[in-house]
Amino acid sequence: MKLSSIAIFRLYFLLLLLAGLLLQTAEANEMLKLVSGHWPPYVEKGAPGGGAAIDLVSRILKRAGYDTVASIDSWPRSLQGSEIGIYDVLATAWFTKDRNRELQFSDPYYENITRFIKRRDRPIRFHNYADLKNLLIGVVAGRDYGEKFDRAQGFVRIAKSHVIENLLLMQQGRIDLTLGDEWVIRHELTQYFPNAVKEFEFLSKPVSRRELRIAVSRTRPDHAQIIPAFNKTLAAMKADGSMKKLLDNYRAELVHLGSTLHRSQQNAGGNKN
Repeated sequence: MKLSSIAIFRLYFLLLLLAGLLLQTAEANEMLKLVSGHWPPYVEKGAPGGGAAIDLVSRILKRAGYDTVASIDSWPRSLQGSEIGIYDVLATAWFTKDRNRELQFSDPYYENITRFIKRRDRPIRFHNYADLKNLLIGVVAGRDYGEKFDRAQGFVRIAKSHVIENLLLMQQGRIDLTLGDEWVIRHELTQYFPNAVKEFEFLSKPVSRRELRIAVSRTRPDHAQIIPAFNKTLAAMKADGSMKKLLDNYRAELVHLGSTLHRSQQNAGGNKN
């Protein structure tokens, strides 16, 4: 029995449709390849869940229906690899217009706050950059502290390779201030200065605030589905309190560090909300 040309065409069309559905199912079940540069305590080999950010992003995506596998690479390779599709998801990304051409960004899941830190016995205040005139400020070479800090003048930047070097110099009285992300500073003090935490405090005014997001490679055909699913799940976790619980758990692993604002409130006789 010979099939008519119409029947053959219908059969061919059905086979193509079935192949497309199978391909979509395979893509949906495929593990998303997460990547980020080494950035303790957010991204750290050997840490529970791969660090706070990797663990948090993995949990959000898991609840959204995506399995994940995480890699830690240099930051340039993490960014470039995500842009060209070697990796699917850049787990720790700040939005820029240039990056948005190759990557689709999520809603922010965390806010990175950069602050100055000083020795507690030094009477330094920071309301504007004029307050820092002639001070020696330790920075990490190549680190992005934000446009305002980069443009500021009147003080001397002392560049080192790692924030721990600047904390040590400051403890020794060889520099006046250093700065960094709050959690990064607290992590370094937890690891290397656990008995000297009370010697330091943050200056209350932030140097910068930046929203931390995931960014999905636009080379993935389903990138436009992954981001809405992530955003929807993130909103649900904020609403049911599970997001706050996770963040509180991460904070509990780090030493508490006061600030000049907290001390001024205590001196005034109480807390002010």
